Amino acid sequence: MSERRDRLYAELGVPPEEPEDRWRRMRAEREEPEPRERVVPPTLAEIDRRIQERIAAENEFMIALMAENNVELKREWVVGAMGLPGPSGPRGEQGPPGKLPLVKVWEPDVVHYQGDVVTHDGGTWQATRDTGKAPGTRDWVALAVAGRDGRTPRVRGTYSADATYQALDLVIRESSSFIATRDDPGPCPGDAWKIIACGGKRGAAGERGERGPPGPKGDVGASGATIRDWKIDRTRYVLTPIMSDGSDGPPLELRGLFEQFLRDAG
Repeated sequence: MSERRDRLYAELGVPPEEPEDRWRRMRAEREEPEPRERVVPPTLAEIDRRIQERIAAENEFMIALMAENNVELKREWVVGAMGLPGPSGPRGEQGPPGKLPLVKVWEPDVVHYQGDVVTHDGGTWQATRDTGKAPGTRDWVALAVAGRDGRTPRVRGTYSADATYQALDLVIRESSSFIATRDDPGPCPGDAWKIIACGGKRGAAGERGERGPPGPKGDVGASGATIRDWKIDRTRYVLTPIMSDGSDGPPLELRGLFEQFLRDAG
């Protein structure tokens, strides 16, 4: 069969097939074609989304193209109507103070021209060139923007671990005052607290003064009751004397004394 094919090739003027090319062709004829990858058709929602994206892109392109065309038409009109600029003339008299153009509300899908003043998102903007973009881009310069309400420090008294604090709250702890630098600052003192005033250490004891003259001698009083024993309240750091007549004397509260001792020692 190959001889017949070579003879037909020779009659038609086609060069005979090389053995290597023939082997490749026969191998390709025996191989099965690869199965095609199954194509999943897009859903209606996907088609709508693609159409909307294409319309938005075309709309933005047309707005930009219109702005460029307006600039070019304005430039051609100025050059064609007025001609080339002539030499500078003498300086004229000073005119009245300039005024900004009337302020308009910015509108989407509308070309705003250079010098237009609009309000948008709580601020006032002026166009630096013909544009269809929203204020906040390089085509606009901010004349005034919306501010934020100011906050003043709030005095909250002695610090309490159970209380909730916010930024700029002032508290007192251990003879020092602190201010919160953010909301929910956590334990005081800490990273979110800044010290305002720090309590000083106890000064050194002064020199003992001279003993004064004795006072007039008073009448001898009745014999009073003496302390027979003490009752100790370890929870409250309170000592209560038990008198010789069985009554309780005035209690002694020692918590403040211990706290002062710890501060002086630390």
